[in-house]
Order: sequence, then structure tokens, then C-alpha cells
Amino acid sequence: MALCGMGHPTLWGAVAFLLNFVPIIGPVIGIAILLWPASSRWLGRFQRSRPRYVYALIHFFEGEMFTPHLVARRFELNPVLVILSLLFWDAIWGIPGALLAVPLLAIIKIFADRIDPLKSLGHLIGA
Repeated sequence: MALCGMGHPTLWGAVAFLLNFVPIIGPVIGIAILLWPASSRWLGRFQRSRPRYVYALIHFFEGEMFTPHLVARRFELNPVLVILSLLFWDAIWGIPGALLAVPLLAIIKIFADRIDPLKSLGHLIGA
């Protein structure tokens, strides 16, 4: 964000980090958040949209290429359960629940895979 002319790049990095935990809608919210500060400056059209393009491009490479490649061999979650977990925890805790839904599901799977009576639950949560 500093290279795009946005102030407080550490803040934008922290926001992107937190939104990365919310599947599907997190990046959309991140791009929408960048509409306001980037459009409030006297810049050309391309310069105003550059932070959104950079954010979307970084998220695409990280979220669609690097992370799945690194995580796929070790850890798999059922996509339907990820969405159900997201909906459930969002209904219970709101935005903090949405941020914690996938990590909580991952923690449950890790415990279920290592405790013998819960192995079937771990298999169900796995993809």
C-alpha cells in the first residue's frame, strides 16, 4: 500500500491479514474498504484504483495459488462444513465469530484426528 501512495501501510496489512480468515467475503470487504480512502484523493482514475488492483492481485496469488499448494498436502477441510461453520459462528458471535470460524474448525479437526474415539468426526470434517 505504501507503493500505491496509501498512508498507514501497516494498518492496511493488518486489515488484509484479518480479512484473509473470512472465506469468500473477506477479500470483497477488503476491496470495498479501499474504495473510500483511494477515491478521496485528487488522483487520476488509474491511481485511485491501483490499491484495489494490487490488493486483489496479491490476494489471488496468495489465496488461490500459494496457500492451497502449501496446505493441501497436510490439511484438508470439507468446503461445505467451512461455509456452515462460517454461518454458525457468525450467527453466534457476529464478526469475531466469522473471523474465527475456519481456525476453530481446523482446531476441531486436528483434535479429532489425534483422539481415537473422534477419528470418524475428523474424517467427516476432512475433504
